[in-house]
Amino acid sequence: MNTDRFHRKASFREALSAYVLLAPAVILFLVIGLFTVLFSIWLSFYHLGQGSLLSSAKFAGLDNFKDFLIGRDQLLAESFWRALGNNLIICVSMVLLVIPISLVLSVLLQNITRGVRFFRTLFLLPMVTSSVAIYYVWTGIYEPEGSLNKILSAVGLDKLLAVNGWIGELHTALPAVILVIVWGAVPFTMILYFAGLQSIDQHLYESAEIDGANFWRKLLHITWPILKPITVIAIIINLNGAIQIFDQVWVMTKGGPAGTTEVVSVLIYKEAFLGTGDLGRANAMGWTMFALTFALSLISIRSLREKA
Repeated sequence: MNTDRFHRKASFREALSAYVLLAPAVILFLVIGLFTVLFSIWLSFYHLGQGSLLSSAKFAGLDNFKDFLIGRDQLLAESFWRALGNNLIICVSMVLLVIPISLVLSVLLQNITRGVRFFRTLFLLPMVTSSVAIYYVWTGIYEPEGSLNKILSAVGLDKLLAVNGWIGELHTALPAVILVIVWGAVPFTMILYFAGLQSIDQHLYESAEIDGANFWRKLLHITWPILKPITVIAIIINLNGAIQIFDQVWVMTKGGPAGTTEVVSVLIYKEAFLGTGDLGRANAMGWTMFALTFALSLISIRSLREKA
């Protein structure tokens, strides 16, 4: 009897110690994390100008959402749908370019026998370098007097020169930004595929070689089927990343020229902190994007899981 009482007291003390240790993290989450989320939801239904006191907030109901979703504020609605369109173009580009490039590079990296360390360092360079520094370097490359124009001029392709720079022309700005985004996203996706390749039994390749299979047949019939689940994860990660893109666009173009490279996160930042925007509408746009991202992720998981 005394033994049972001793064990119960020991269990109670262990549980109490665990709760005491976890309490700071839970309190921090409730004060900072949960409060911020609830405050943002509350603010999305109010009008509040930049620098205004919280007491001056005026209830707006769904007006903040109507402003940019159904054109109650025509200029803001045009900017929002154009920015959302740019996000979708980037999403498609990420899926069509990042996934196949990463897969091919990871397969090639696994099969090369010389200079493995050099190529691994080269391909992973975007991951270990400051992203902001990289975007400034690319901005320099895209300048009117930048490396890209100089190379085109040197090989006699003067007709392709971008007079105002590759991120200064209306028709080249978005593709130029997408190229940088894709270049930066390939290394992480390549690591996912490379990890998946390590799990493939090499006896499958040896058996295929005995049957006369070449590199491409082994890629299509052995490598690709095993890597399908990883592809599902890679697509979802890249789609979420494409929707949340901000720093690349902000550093390189700030959404210009004429809004051709503006994405929703940049528009939200401008609405919240620049000009004569409204913090309530900025929060409303943020929650709208969260809903779209959540829905897109669910659709992607369901549709791709069935194919995997």
